[in-house]
Amino acid sequence: MFYIQHTLFVRWSLVVVWCVALMTETSTLQAEDKQSRQSAAHKDARLVDGAGKCSGRLEMKCQGEWRALNIRNTGRQHSFWYAEVACKQMGCGSTVSITQSTNVTNLPAWEVDFVCKGSESTLKECRNHRTRGMQRRVNSTYSLQVICSESLRLVGDSEICSGGAEVKSDQGWDSVCEDSFDSETQKMFCRELGCGPPQNFRRRSPKINPSLFKQFQCKGNESRLEDCVSFMKEECRQAAGITCSKETDLRLVGGETLCQGTLEGKQAAEWRPLEDGWNSLKPEHFAKVCGKMGCGGFISVSRNYLPELRPVWLTDCETSSSFCKSWRGTSSNLVLAVTCEEDTTLVKGPNRCSGKLQVRSGQSWHPVCYSFFSLEAALVTCRDLKCGFPENDRSINFTRSPVFNCAGTEKHLRDCPSTPISATEEMLQECDEVSLTCTELPPAPYINIHNVQGSEFVSTYPPKVFKGHRFAISCTVDSPYSVLSIRLKSHIGTDHPNEWIQSPHDKKAVFIFPVAEDAHQGTYQCDYNLNFSSDIFSQPKFISVQVEELNNVRLVNEETECAGRLELEDEGEWRPVSHRHSWSLKEAAVVCRQLDCGSAVSTRRVERSAGLQHAWRFYSDCDGSERALTDCGTVKKWPSSSAVQVVCSGILLQPNISLFYTMRELSDYQPRNILLSKGHGFSVTCSVKPQYPGGYFSIRFNQAISISQPAVNHTAHFMFPAADEAHTGTYSCVYVNFVFSHNFSSESQSLSVKVEEFLEVKLVDGVLREDDSEFCAGRLFVKYLNSLLLLSAETTVWDMKHASLVCRQLGCGSAISTKDIKLPKKELMARFFSDCDGSESALLGCGTVLPWFSSSAVELVCTGHQGGADKN
Repeated sequence: MFYIQHTLFVRWSLVVVWCVALMTETSTLQAEDKQSRQSAAHKDARLVDGAGKCSGRLEMKCQGEWRALNIRNTGRQHSFWYAEVACKQMGCGSTVSITQSTNVTNLPAWEVDFVCKGSESTLKECRNHRTRGMQRRVNSTYSLQVICSESLRLVGDSEICSGGAEVKSDQGWDSVCEDSFDSETQKMFCRELGCGPPQNFRRRSPKINPSLFKQFQCKGNESRLEDCVSFMKEECRQAAGITCSKETDLRLVGGETLCQGTLEGKQAAEWRPLEDGWNSLKPEHFAKVCGKMGCGGFISVSRNYLPELRPVWLTDCETSSSFCKSWRGTSSNLVLAVTCEEDTTLVKGPNRCSGKLQVRSGQSWHPVCYSFFSLEAALVTCRDLKCGFPENDRSINFTRSPVFNCAGTEKHLRDCPSTPISATEEMLQECDEVSLTCTELPPAPYINIHNVQGSEFVSTYPPKVFKGHRFAISCTVDSPYSVLSIRLKSHIGTDHPNEWIQSPHDKKAVFIFPVAEDAHQGTYQCDYNLNFSSDIFSQPKFISVQVEELNNVRLVNEETECAGRLELEDEGEWRPVSHRHSWSLKEAAVVCRQLDCGSAVSTRRVERSAGLQHAWRFYSDCDGSERALTDCGTVKKWPSSSAVQVVCSGILLQPNISLFYTMRELSDYQPRNILLSKGHGFSVTCSVKPQYPGGYFSIRFNQAISISQPAVNHTAHFMFPAADEAHTGTYSCVYVNFVFSHNFSSESQSLSVKVEEFLEVKLVDGVLREDDSEFCAGRLFVKYLNSLLLLSAETTVWDMKHASLVCRQLGCGSAISTKDIKLPKKELMARFFSDCDGSESALLGCGTVLPWFSSSAVELVCTGHQGGADKN
């Protein structure tokens, strides 16, 4: 039994033994052998998928295979010791942070069975009370993420977060120049060492040492000190000692700067995102977070969802304004993203986007004086604070020699080249502090409507422009900043808005519209963008425009609106227009066009019977093509005994056209398109309202004058006995009269006429014609509206005369007989009304039908072709 137990123990020991059998050390090893092994120790441990060799996921190599360490069930303090030994083994200094990371997929891992104390030089020196080794291969979503301090340190003090600043180089550790150790570099040092924001800065030596020093130029948005611009300098003042606040338990990670990102907390050396599961965190809590980060005021927080669960700290702050410490480990896919102000803030204002400007230097905040500021710096400040754009303030007198030499395109105020605030501290005693108010967008411009003379329509609302007139819309920007372009848009809210863009002249753009039309009516929007932010347009300014007919001219004292003495309205007063040198047929043509009276036939001077009276003197710039008289001229009050007479081509009223067919006027039913049956007679009537006596009418058929008749009582009738295909075409009436010593004409609307062979009568159930295309005997059907109805026998006018008319219309010879037939019940039929003498060519050419209920119908028999038989 003892042998069996001993054998099992040996086999179990082989399972859990270290993968590398030679890792056992003895106390008799020589120092140089130990140092040799330690120099090669990092070959079986590494940090991967990090920013460099000193950060990333901790992995170990066993049996030639690299796997992560699965230490999810290890205490947090022990996890920190693993990281401490790993940083030491990598030659990367001390541990800055550890995170128990949750991977999206399972990773190959070693399940460890050893514990580190933190004093070991390599992970293989770590062991537990029984053994040292890996238990087995596993797949795990958990891994240990480690960040080591590899390039900098604070020395000379007992405190970990205080001392002289040194950076690592190929030659060892170098001091830092005091000139480059500004607030941004201090902040990078403290953060990278896992400490809080810098608290104070003290000069180490007043002497300049002839040695190599490192000089940095950090902007503050770098993630690590090594990302800052740096260079070596032979002579400079040795860097100051720095004291950082104690190791912070909060940080913002993953953002563009140190003052924004996912909020994480550290508990028992483990960093995890914080989740506000009970929505207990208030703005005052996040303000404390921003203070801990050494940032300015709190800007915003958002709750972001991750694709997978990961370890988090669940917080519950109740009502305390200090940041809560009641954290509980759990898993969640919800994290908090916080944004704080960087190195700029506005204080003592109604909101965080308005107030007195302060900037940070080290851990101190200083006011900014107007004499140190510029327009461009104001623009950058509002952008830096995520508050948009500065409001216009004409009381600000910015100078040309600011501390902040901004171009206006910088994202943060700290990105502007600047003079240190301390260099002007003696001037701060008489500082006129900058007060700044930011808005989401640049302020709206001014917008105005101008008529052709350039005056603004300020007397009416909404502004009016007149059809045919030129008008303009001006947009003016009141901004101290350089304007890139000004934009005007119309048809706002439609699928196809109109848009015009101009480069400004003296910060103003004028958009000219040569002729106002109905399409110009609506709402217009004006906005602009600045040279510094071309992709963002300002707040818009709107104006509504009405387009109306301009009724400021008239022709009076005649029988028509298109001839007579010219009068014009201006300033609400109608006056005749005096005949002066500038008046000609060109101006008369504009008047006729404005009155929609055609072209100008004549214009002349006429004397006023009362002698010298009030009139308008017209000053012209017309070429005759304008839409309105005041679009090309202007008037002034003038006493005159003369006036202007204008005669336009459109003085005659438009005539009417009517077509009559089968005793009905068809123009009322089909005013544009009329269908006539072949063989039927029709007539065209032309008429005009009484205006001038005499004159004559002509029928225009297919664009050619065909026949004419004198106007009798302002009317003429044109008869067409039988319609055929030649009558198909377009008809209109042309009225001609001789007045004002000229022949004038006016044309009606046109009618389209089509002539077709359409049978309005039909015989059913009888003898076929010779060509077998129609029946020549049977019950008689007649057309009513768009259908055929049986003809009722209940009529007193039906006889052989009408029967022969039907046979002749059908081409079936003459009538043999006609009679009544009885039906089993009453049904809808047609009752015939006649005015026929028997010689007509069509039954409905001399008669008409109306609907009727009857139980008897008309039957007739025609001769049909020669030798045709009666099939009744």
